[in-house]
Amino acid sequence: MLRQLDNRSPNSDREGTHVANYGAGDRRGGRVLMLATAFPPTGGSGVQRTAKFVKYLPGFGWHPIVWTTDRVDDLPYDPTLLDDLPPDADVRRWRGGLRGRLVERWVQSIRRFGSAGTMVADALGWRLRKWNNDRGWPDEFIGWAHSSVSSLLRLIERERIDVIYSTYSPISNHVLGSILQSRTGLPWVADFRDLWTDDFRYRVQDKTQREEERRLEQQILESADAVIGVSRTQATVLSDHVPDARGKFVTITNGFDATDFEGVTRFPDRSKERFVMAFVGRFDRYRVTEDLLAGFAKFVRRLGDRRDRFVLRIVGHISDRTRRNIASTGVGHEYVSYVDHGTAVREMVSADALLLSRESSGPNADSVICGKTFEYLASGRPILAVVPEGGESDRLVRRCDAGLTVTFDEELIAKALERLFRAWEEGRSLAGCPSNRLEPFSRIALTGRLAKVLDDLASSVNATRETEQNALMAVG
Repeated sequence: MLRQLDNRSPNSDREGTHVANYGAGDRRGGRVLMLATAFPPTGGSGVQRTAKFVKYLPGFGWHPIVWTTDRVDDLPYDPTLLDDLPPDADVRRWRGGLRGRLVERWVQSIRRFGSAGTMVADALGWRLRKWNNDRGWPDEFIGWAHSSVSSLLRLIERERIDVIYSTYSPISNHVLGSILQSRTGLPWVADFRDLWTDDFRYRVQDKTQREEERRLEQQILESADAVIGVSRTQATVLSDHVPDARGKFVTITNGFDATDFEGVTRFPDRSKERFVMAFVGRFDRYRVTEDLLAGFAKFVRRLGDRRDRFVLRIVGHISDRTRRNIASTGVGHEYVSYVDHGTAVREMVSADALLLSRESSGPNADSVICGKTFEYLASGRPILAVVPEGGESDRLVRRCDAGLTVTFDEELIAKALERLFRAWEEGRSLAGCPSNRLEPFSRIALTGRLAKVLDDLASSVNATRETEQNALMAVG
């Protein structure tokens, strides 16, 4: 198996300036190894979290070294995200162990043999992919994780790494973090961008697999020296697995980067004759329910001959089935496929209101705050949040006075839409989140919280080493 290591920064040829110092003072710069299979130019909302940490950690005295792959095939590709990283970002891309790619290359090689090869590739392709997925436990990146160990052990010694950081998903990032912790004794931070077996979307039916995954999760939560949840509720759910060590569980939410909004203006050709409600992201089954569509349908029926003045604009992923369901409601709608992050921000700023929706049923559904919520807040546009009552998203939008929140009830949804539309017609559009409520969710402030976690762990290790050295000197 060919394994390649590219030690160059992905943007090493670009010019730029270093990130400002936000709070490092005179401390020795710490070095953190960050394990993240999904990292720019791979796109998607989940990538933003680690990328922004990498952008701002140097300002707090930490030098991040990222260990990642080329890209994740199932996620979007957004090379513009590379421009947001520091020019000297230390990103290392390990290409070994990605068996799924070898399968795809093999299938494509068969297609070269004309029509017969294409027939064979089509017949065998899905069987090979299933074979690969069945053996990729706990996920398809486990080969990448195991094949990375020896190189990372050398890197850790050579670069004098102080702390290991890994982010879920995929869970193989945490598996790799756990292995490195056990082999080196370094402190390890496990960041959970989502819950795993406690997530409302967890659908594993096989009892044996479910038990194995829960056992692995328990091992990770017990072994990590610090565990991060992205909402207070999620941090509590995770800490319930290790109640005797709740002190190591912390909350660091997702957030927004003010620099992403600098100079962003509304699209000049956006008509003022229509009220545009935008949804930016994945408009999938966890966000689109019958009640949601029924609420929109009821609202446009009540508009009567003014219904052409309203449009639902969906920017991102949407399935064909959801498209058909929306079309059947009679709601005016537009689709824009995946766009780069900068364009996504401009879509938010250009909308008259922003739709935020989350599934309301299932265990811990109320613990979720979509990553884009914070950019919604920063856009200054009013939000219509259709979310579980009393859940994290509901409380956040209310606390920030950023718009309207309702449950998945079609009448409540229709009335909320009427209120937003009426205010727009009368020229008194509802306000979005005030700027003075945003600071706790800035990427700089959130990175400062991570830096504090890293500082504490590094200080604890150094204190232990000093104690051990003093004991050895006393014995000598």
